[in-house]
Amino acid sequence: MTILEKLNFSDKTRAAMLTSPEIKLRGKMLEALDLQIEAAKAMLQGETYVRRAMRWVDDPETGERVRKEIPVRFRPWFWKDEQGSYMLDVRYGNRRLELKPKKPAIEVGEVEKLVPTLETLREAINAGELDKILKEAKSSRKFGRGR
Repeated sequence: MTILEKLNFSDKTRAAMLTSPEIKLRGKMLEALDLQIEAAKAMLQGETYVRRAMRWVDDPETGERVRKEIPVRFRPWFWKDEQGSYMLDVRYGNRRLELKPKKPAIEVGEVEKLVPTLETLREAINAGELDKILKEAKSSRKFGRGR
C-alpha cells in the first residue's frame, strides 16, 4: 500500500462549493450573525463592542496611504423594549427580514437568552431553513451602485 492510497480523494472542487447562491447567502448571513453574537457576549460581560476593519487611510505625518485597522460602524439587531425585555430583528443588509408573516421581531426576553437565541438562528441558517427568505430579500434589493 502506497502513502497516497491512505488518503480519501473526492471529485468536489472548491469553486463548485462556493458558486451555489444559497451557500453564498448563508455565508453572508452567518458572518453578520457572528458579529451579533460577539456584540451580545460583550454586552453580557459589561463591555462595549467595537467592530474593527482594515482600511486604507492617509497617514497625517507622512502623507502616504497606509493600511490600518480602524473602528467601523456597527448596528446591533437587538434592543430593549418598554417593558425591559429584549427583542431581535434579523436583517439582510439594511432590510429587516420577516421570518414569520407580519412578525418581523423575535421576542427574546431576558438578556441571558440573547446569545442562545442568536445561536439558534445560526443553526436554522446552517440547516437551510432561511434560504427562501434570504433569496427573496436579495432579489428585492435595488442595485444602485453602478451594477
